Amino acid sequence: MKRVAEALTVSRFRLAERLKEPAQGRPPRYSKAEDEVLLPLIRDIINHLTYGDRRVCAVLNRSLRQEGHASVNHKRVYRGLCAFTACFWPDTRATG
Repeated sequence: MKRVAEALTVSRFRLAERLKEPAQGRPPRYSKAEDEVLLPLIRDIINHLTYGDRRVCAVLNRSLRQEGHASVNHKRVYRGLCAFTACFWPDTRATG
């Protein structure tokens, strides 16, 4: 144990504690089924307003938090918007 701890440059105590801990699995991956729940909410927002994906995300997250749900990433909202509109990422490259 001592040589392993020295090779990894960690304390022997921490190495022993780490070996006692159960192995952690990977976090859950992206699920398209979760997006299906968001699509009607996104559609309601873009039917009434002409916002971009970031503003739609802010409005959506505000309503989700009021209902006690977790907020969503702006990229997930962008994917949802692409289902209804022509989507493009703005070209941020320097021209000239």
